[in-house]
Amino acid sequence: MEKKENNRVEVSMGMKLCRVIGVLLVLAAIAYVVWHGDFDDKGIVGYVDDFMLFMAAFTFAHGSFQRPERRYIRRQLYMLSSLFALLALCWVIMLAFIK
Repeated sequence: MEKKENNRVEVSMGMKLCRVIGVLLVLAAIAYVVWHGDFDDKGIVGYVDDFMLFMAAFTFAHGSFQRPERRYIRRQLYMLSSLFALLALCWVIMLAFIK
């Protein structure tokens, strides 16, 4: 059997910071989902903002924990995270004005 070479790339300080921020964002998103002070969570319409906010935090954290060689995948996950964050913001604004 052939031995695979382990060419590990050192994780930069910026990526370590992104990992810490990603974990904190996921914890904050979970706290937001559990918190009862947000908008009316009756029916599916009220839970969409919770879902979008959690998915934004989760995809950011998932992108932060990708290996350094996977820049393209990380960039896609960050773009997906920003899309979810924008949709969550639009949904919260919509819920604020529709009451």
